[in-house]
Amino acid sequence: MRPRLRLLKRASDSLLVDAQEDPSAFSAFYDAYADRILRFLARRVLDPEVAFDLLSETFAKALERRLQFRGTSAAEEQGWLFAIARTELSHYWRSGRVERAALERFRITTPSLSTLEYDRIESLSGINALEEPLLAAMHGLPDEQRRAVELRVVEDLSYAELATTLGVSEPTARARVSRGLRALAIALPPPAHDDVVEDIA
Repeated sequence: MRPRLRLLKRASDSLLVDAQEDPSAFSAFYDAYADRILRFLARRVLDPEVAFDLLSETFAKALERRLQFRGTSAAEEQGWLFAIARTELSHYWRSGRVERAALERFRITTPSLSTLEYDRIESLSGINALEEPLLAAMHGLPDEQRRAVELRVVEDLSYAELATTLGVSEPTARARVSRGLRALAIALPPPAHDDVVEDIA
């Protein structure tokens, strides 16, 4: 009788390793890290809708690239995921637009945020508590950035409406908002929690 071949599975506490073998297990990976990534992004873009879109693209990229992950631990998968989130954030800051390449490849459409979800993201990230320091920090922005941020964030104009109001192209309007929000995020006090990965990201 021929001996049975045993497939050796590498020892791992990584949810992403499970998802490499069974894509349906990716939902557990999402549930484990979604709020941490969302908080990280929302604290830096100060806009729940943008943060949610960035979150969606981050996890779409993670799903697409899951077979490239070579770690075996939860710490390694967390660092890997935050690296993707930082890349998406950098792209947003440069262009003023959320990249949707992976979402489009998967044909995923991000839903509009409900009022409850919008409020949940604000609460999760602590944006609500930043009103006073946010207003103070806005005075330090260049006039064109401050006006763009006010119209987009405070008055909730779409980018098309913002461009018309400012008399500039939509890409220029997006760039002013993203640069202004980046400057504000840097000027605001650090998060009140002790998530080391987020603090060094």
